Amino acid sequence: PDMLYARYLDKYVTEEKVVPDTIPVELKPLVYTYFIRYEVTYGMEYLGLARGALSGMAGSVYLHNGHTTEQVVTLIYDCEVVENFGAQSFVQSFGVPNYPNDAYTRGDQNYALNLEVRLRNGEMMNFDFDVTDQVKLQPHGGVIEVTGIEIPDSIGLKGGSGFDIFI
Repeated sequence: PDMLYARYLDKYVTEEKVVPDTIPVELKPLVYTYFIRYEVTYGMEYLGLARGALSGMAGSVYLHNGHTTEQVVTLIYDCEVVENFGAQSFVQSFGVPNYPNDAYTRGDQNYALNLEVRLRNGEMMNFDFDVTDQVKLQPHGGVIEVTGIEIPDSIGLKGGSGFDIFI
């Protein structure tokens, strides 16, 4: 989702005046940012491209009060490959579904993170993570981090039929 702000007035009546009324408005953000980081602890030299997916997030939000619907969606995004670390991305989201009700904290909803990488030799690998605890602590944006991703030499050194475009 793009940046979105909201302010709701129940009722407003105008009168014909020489000087128009001034209405104080406090805009409430309805789109939040998650900074998602994937740490590759072994085989970073094989990593070529990366993209990710975060599932379990809210599909829409009501503008008048900021409440998110129960509709659940998966957010798909490209990642930046960071030398000597892994991959990361800033992901825009409405947050968790059915917020501010307490359903998101009771265990009714799970949140999963996926990382799909294309290695320099053309091979593809997928990694799946349960990030339910991290998202429940941060219903409206924050940092989600997974560690311990390993790309084994047996896959990273496998011969491909392509050429290395990352030199």
